[in-house]
Amino acid sequence: MTSLLTMFRHLCSGFTFLALTSVMTAAMVSPGWGQNDDTRSEMSKVVATIDGDEVTLNLVMALISQLPQQYQGQPFDRLYDPILDDIIDTRLAAAEAQRTGIADDPLVEELAQRAYDRVLAEAWLTIEVQNRITDEMIEARYNEITADEDSRTETRARHILVNTETEAKDIIRRVTEGESFEDLAKTLSIGPSGPNGGDLGFFQRGDMVPSFADASFSLEIGAVSPEPVQTNFGWHIIKVEDRRVIPMPPLEEISNQLGQAMASELATKIADELYEKAKIRRLDLDQLLSSQ
Repeated sequence: MTSLLTMFRHLCSGFTFLALTSVMTAAMVSPGWGQNDDTRSEMSKVVATIDGDEVTLNLVMALISQLPQQYQGQPFDRLYDPILDDIIDTRLAAAEAQRTGIADDPLVEELAQRAYDRVLAEAWLTIEVQNRITDEMIEARYNEITADEDSRTETRARHILVNTETEAKDIIRRVTEGESFEDLAKTLSIGPSGPNGGDLGFFQRGDMVPSFADASFSLEIGAVSPEPVQTNFGWHIIKVEDRRVIPMPPLEEISNQLGQAMASELATKIADELYEKAKIRRLDLDQLLSSQ
């Protein structure tokens, strides 16, 4: 299950949702895939022949759509020739492999089947995700996040980090008696934020270890933790400076990101569905080693 789920998650995380749902669109030119006649005709244009075998623009575009994200943004005229060269070089080498009989090697056959299976799996996954995730579902997820202000709340805090609870309690006493929290942080804190008066800036709950986050988000603005807070780093005295809720951008600006997140979740569900229906027998590593 792990390898299949890893492939699915790689697909979902490696592309934006728009790219994910269109990765195979460039290759789907036969009737029934949803392209109009003009698009189908353009994509089926022959861009090269190799000993009589045709290479279409369709294949070139499909390979471009599967490039790493940083390359997909390059102009088409910079990608066209290198991609086409790679197709030609691969076809020539593969034809030579066929001629010399390497293609009949059992391991080569197994690897070729693996590559073929992966192409089919990725094509099917793309269509499955596209069919299952609708605009209405993305809008519903957006509304859900918009309503959940807690997940978008940020706190700005300062802290003083020391090695012992005794030191921390003494600092709390000094702050309570009126000494400047910022000045004490500059002189006593062993944390990297000490020179800045302990200022950590704004952060969300998940950015901090649980005990620190719980204390920070439970304090009122301007309050100092009445007791030291212990983490793996030491003992903290926390002062909350401000709190805000991150505004939600318009749906049209983040629909792609929401779709990508939903596609990743759907990948997990799809993998579970497939494994529940399949009959699988496998050796774990211990069984493999013991059989040798």
